[in-house]
Amino acid sequence: MTLESLNSLELLVGGQFALTRKVLAGILLPVILTYILTWLSAHWAKNVRRKGDPPPVPYAMPGLANTLQFAYDTEGFLSKTLRRFRDVPFRLRVGLDDLYYVPHGEGVQAMFKHSRDLSMKPIILLAMRDQFGMLPADVAVFERDGSGDSAKPLDGWEHMDPARRVFYNQHRDLNAMLNGAALDGIMARFAVNYTTYLRATSLVGGEGQWTKLPDLYAFLQDAMFHAACRSLLGEHLFELCPDLSRDFWEFDRHMLTYLRRAPRWMAPRAYAARDRVLASLRKWSEHARQTLPYNDPSLREVEYEPVWGSRLMRARAEMFDSAGFSLDGSVSMDLGFVWAANGNVIPATLWALLSVLLSENLTERVEAELAQCLVDSNEEGDGAFDVAALCSKPLLTGIYLESLRHCAATTSARNPVADGFQLRGWNMPKDSCMMSIAWFGAHDPDFWNTGRVGPDGKEEHPLDTFWAERFLEYPDDPTSGPVRKQAERSAYDTHTTTSPPSKEKKNAARGPADDKTAKPVGHGAALQGYFYPYGGGSRICPGRHLAKQELLVAVAGMMREFEIELLDPASARQARPDMKAFPAGALGPDRKLPVKIRRRKR
Repeated sequence: MTLESLNSLELLVGGQFALTRKVLAGILLPVILTYILTWLSAHWAKNVRRKGDPPPVPYAMPGLANTLQFAYDTEGFLSKTLRRFRDVPFRLRVGLDDLYYVPHGEGVQAMFKHSRDLSMKPIILLAMRDQFGMLPADVAVFERDGSGDSAKPLDGWEHMDPARRVFYNQHRDLNAMLNGAALDGIMARFAVNYTTYLRATSLVGGEGQWTKLPDLYAFLQDAMFHAACRSLLGEHLFELCPDLSRDFWEFDRHMLTYLRRAPRWMAPRAYAARDRVLASLRKWSEHARQTLPYNDPSLREVEYEPVWGSRLMRARAEMFDSAGFSLDGSVSMDLGFVWAANGNVIPATLWALLSVLLSENLTERVEAELAQCLVDSNEEGDGAFDVAALCSKPLLTGIYLESLRHCAATTSARNPVADGFQLRGWNMPKDSCMMSIAWFGAHDPDFWNTGRVGPDGKEEHPLDTFWAERFLEYPDDPTSGPVRKQAERSAYDTHTTTSPPSKEKKNAARGPADDKTAKPVGHGAALQGYFYPYGGGSRICPGRHLAKQELLVAVAGMMREFEIELLDPASARQARPDMKAFPAGALGPDRKLPVKIRRRKR
């Protein structure tokens, strides 16, 4: 090769390297500058200005911003961001939208207090469109309603047709018909339907015969779903739609797919499952409308009949038609209701039941409380549980509350309805989405009681484990109760090898007599801002009383009807909420829970 050729080659290679450097610089420079600018903006707002517009969460990729981290690593990304910003609200750029995250504590308390100034409209629109498949024409019915969900319309909407006030009418009906006598009727039917299912199921053999089930959670899902849907939507539902339970739980498994707005061609099975559930509910709705008019005068005071089920379903159908929804729109609303009635309480029930199965001490104590709640019992064991009595028992209530703390990843969202709204000195633009996820407050290690600290420095009941007594205050133990009491705890946290006080020994093996003196602490000022699985303020979930009663009846019924033994207790003790579903509501277990089960002698 000649010298001239070598020079030419050197020039060529050098030119290519120069070009590569320019391309890399052209790519990296905007990334670096974007991160520096967003970091400086966040630092200035959080540490210098400390009011005004909330600081942005720094990001490097223009256009994508925080989208991928928020969508695909929600828990990890928000945990890290909350540690960074602490009690300061921050702004996320997700897709084309700004989301304003409100940390747990005083920020959430303030958000729940400003009910008149805030609306839930954005998250409802998002859920109906993305989760429940509502068509654009029906979403527009929601969008046209700016009157708010209070009895008095917001300023400027006083003359809106009352029949088209969708948010208020739905809020009114749910609160009216999921409380009081209407709730008592729903729960009475749920208890009968649930017991009937457990006694009739072919999945469990005859009396005294052990049967192996591959997954306790799947069994519980089917039992509770059938009982709840029959009590709410009537006796014809599963005759018309025998595969509804199977299709519903497949739909539920794909919830994040819908929320991430994955196109149908990328997730055909997920959308096919939703299509099947919608088709089933449409079949039920058409059958009910053709068989019995929802506004038949003879039904006015009837709380339940087998075609429509509860009076609530008739009222909702009439409300949807009056508001201008199509039949498909009303079916999407029904799917949202069915999911709300089942998708959160059933996972929570699993954790409550599992905690009992994993502890002989807890089993004995729960059975002692259940025995006090059984009424009209006969020699065959056919008595019913007094639901009010179940809800009043300290240990059962504590287990219920801990199941919510342990697994709830529900999202509370609000948007300001007028300009100039401030949350603790931070500006929140009109119609912006303010959100907070219950999981983080429920797992704040600085707030919650975790029991004694041993000589090795490990806490007795870490927040990623289920502790049935976490929400109980015992008069003989000043360190008990849900909130960390550092002053009292320090007397016990000696970090030595000396024996703990006898009081602590008693706490490790409590019995039924102790539980009678316990006081459940699940509400009130002490927990505000840290424990809000149902949201809060005037928009708190209207189905929360139904959920509590269903959970306790389901646990009680399962323990009365069956003996259950975990086939792999070691694996069951390691079970944790399935973070792959975060934050789409209450989280089920991250593994199957095989059991052997047999009917109790009656």
